[in-house]
Amino acid sequence: MQTSILFVEDNVELRDSAALVLRMEGYHVQVANDGQEALDILDAGFRPHLIISDIMMPRLDGYRFFEAVREKSYLRAVPFIFLTARGSRHDVTTAKSLGVDDYLVKPFDPDELLIAVRNRLQRTAEIREQAVESLDDARRRLVQLLSHELRAPLTYVTGGFALLAERLEQQQDQAENEDIQVSLDLIQNGTQRLNRLAEQMVLFSEIMSGMVAQHLRSAGELWNLQYLVDDALILLAKFAKERGTTFQFMLPDEQTLTVYGVRSLLVTAISEVIRNAIQFSPPGAEITLIISRQEDFGALTVIDQGPGIKPEDQARIWDVLVQLEREHNEQQGIGMGLPIVKGIVAAHGGEVVLYSAPNLGTQVTLRLALAPTPDQKPCNQTTLQHTDFA
Repeated sequence: MQTSILFVEDNVELRDSAALVLRMEGYHVQVANDGQEALDILDAGFRPHLIISDIMMPRLDGYRFFEAVREKSYLRAVPFIFLTARGSRHDVTTAKSLGVDDYLVKPFDPDELLIAVRNRLQRTAEIREQAVESLDDARRRLVQLLSHELRAPLTYVTGGFALLAERLEQQQDQAENEDIQVSLDLIQNGTQRLNRLAEQMVLFSEIMSGMVAQHLRSAGELWNLQYLVDDALILLAKFAKERGTTFQFMLPDEQTLTVYGVRSLLVTAISEVIRNAIQFSPPGAEITLIISRQEDFGALTVIDQGPGIKPEDQARIWDVLVQLEREHNEQQGIGMGLPIVKGIVAAHGGEVVLYSAPNLGTQVTLRLALAPTPDQKPCNQTTLQHTDFA
């Protein structure tokens, strides 16, 4: 993107010659005759990377123009250079007291102007880079703290619950056991939901902090896409059985689709999509899973028999904390599943495509970049398989 500069000066000859020098160096330059005209340009939407302004100007001088710019939150980070008359100690002192980034003494030659501009832009870029690095470090520390503080207490609760359930089962008679079992089931369901929420919060934090992308660079490996889907189905076997869900597979004939990534992350993304399909399909429904090659991508398409998603709601489902029609569908979560899927797939260089219509179900396709393998053959046929968890 071209670097933009706002140059404010009431001396027409100086203003035009300085703007010409800057433009010849590749900068996009907008000029103004005084502070008020410059403010009008900024209010109209111009967002410069640097502002250079004279001090003594009609209508609105440089000091008041600088203060007006700093009052706008979206312009406070823009570096500011004052133009001052040679030998004016008052101008320099006042500029420093206001917090101006730099000043340039008039008259100046083109080289002085370009050096001042380059130095200020470079220094600003260095400060921003350092701020980003500091923010990333803070995010990573927060994710590590969040991971420990959420997981450790839940480990104690889960372990203690298991011991308590075993002891009560040994001590109580059958009649009492039935009442106790109801209570234990409620506690277990609540604990499982908390565990899932904690894992989702930690993973989403890792995605947002960039830790997932970093983990991919250091721990990525080659994986058979079909094996990843099998692993996800193993994790969902109990849930699928409770719902009476069956699966129909369409697989590439005599072809292995190999993708690159972190196994645990890819399995999580796949299982989240299939879990949603199970959750929103009616009990006993059949879900179709299609593994195919789409150009340079290995694709998994999950087709459910759910109620579908309204067109106006489809853009919102990728946002955190969004749950559609929760009053009709108890989804047992806070809407992190699909944003996590999108984040994981994007970190792996892929994309998520969704097609849905009310009363016609939903089709979600995960597209992951294929790892180049010399023995891959074109996929011309499909093989149908049927799996029943009921």
